[in-house]
Amino acid sequence: MVTILKIAGLILEQFGNLLADEFFWIIVLILIMLYKKNSGIEVRMLGSSYSLFNKVSSSVLVGLAGGLSGSLLVILMGISIEDYTRVGGGSLTEAITYIWIIAVLLALINPRYLCFSYAGGLIALMNLIFRFPSVNVAGLLALIGVLHLIESFLIWIDGCSYSVPLFLKRKDGKTVGGYIMNKVWPIPLIVFAVMFGNEGNGASFAGIIHMPDWWPVLKHYAAEGSSGLVYIPLVVPVVLGYGDMAISKTPEKRCSSSAVRLGCYSLVLIILSVIASKLRFFAYLAAAFAPIAHEMLILYGAKEEEEGKPCFESDENGLKVLYVKKDSPAGIMHIEPGDAILKINGTDINDEKQLSGFLGSYPVFVWLLIKKKSGKMLTVEYTDYRSGIGSLGALIVPRNPEFFYEVNRGGSIAKKLIDRLKKKQNKGVDV
Repeated sequence: MVTILKIAGLILEQFGNLLADEFFWIIVLILIMLYKKNSGIEVRMLGSSYSLFNKVSSSVLVGLAGGLSGSLLVILMGISIEDYTRVGGGSLTEAITYIWIIAVLLALINPRYLCFSYAGGLIALMNLIFRFPSVNVAGLLALIGVLHLIESFLIWIDGCSYSVPLFLKRKDGKTVGGYIMNKVWPIPLIVFAVMFGNEGNGASFAGIIHMPDWWPVLKHYAAEGSSGLVYIPLVVPVVLGYGDMAISKTPEKRCSSSAVRLGCYSLVLIILSVIASKLRFFAYLAAAFAPIAHEMLILYGAKEEEEGKPCFESDENGLKVLYVKKDSPAGIMHIEPGDAILKINGTDINDEKQLSGFLGSYPVFVWLLIKKKSGKMLTVEYTDYRSGIGSLGALIVPRNPEFFYEVNRGGSIAKKLIDRLKKKQNKGVDV
């Protein structure tokens, strides 16, 4: 119990140091800029934007919770990513630096490749084949697994918050309703630097807490030597993001399925990494699994949403509800996204303009025949004798939308830059 309290004290001390880390605040600033950029879409679709303060503060708080849980897992496993113990090899930032360089280069091909599963997998394979750069392969891959496990946890609890409804044109030419989810979380994560101890065998935490014989779970290769190892905790600011679309499912169900799949991927990668710390062959398997399995998850999820049956598509009869504002007449009547409005005050309703025309007279009492997502028919009603009812506060999937967004999973940044340069050159040529 005393050991646990000492470790908890060191974790809190490291997290406290994060407040003085300028890189963490740079991440928060980038977070503010990204959320502010998305406000334009929110205003166009909803008439107003979500509170910027609420979006940023919730992301920071959820990120801190994710960082704490992830740090506990890193500490339990004793994950280190650098070969500090190798004479003349490894440095505090070498592995992370190479990963970021590879990640940025991959992002030029496609922005979604800005992910440690791709860059980390390539760095691990480079080390296994060329012995460069100097990294602890098993530890690096285990860290990637932990980061994605944290991400799956954050997607589960916060991925669908502040999702934005949109009208989307799919590759098959159909325009349907859907949601986009864009979340960014700043994560303070504890990682380990490993050095030779001055006395005794076994491992110690920060050089002052002697750990039990079973620790760490992920054995460092130098643990077989005669000297004890000192695991020095360092807090590293990390940013995790989630960008996805919900077309064939509601945002909540989409986030749940994505979180479960990503969580399973993470656990498999962590298990392979632990085995790789003992059997070298599994290091190759884990290094290949990291990028390949992650890419398969992305492609499967994209195909599922883009080719599956839309959840928010206009039916032949009635109007499909895409979004309901809180405390609006529709919200008070417990109308939900995915429901269909079949009649209003006994009149069949098959066009959003017909609905707008009816509400344009500001009736004081309306009753609606609703077809729930489950197929159940339900009659709901609402009254407003003081001001009349000019709007239900619901966003309807239009049959012929005036504007829409095309489904696009991202293109080559390098190609876009080249095309832009060509356009500038063409403008300077007289014909």
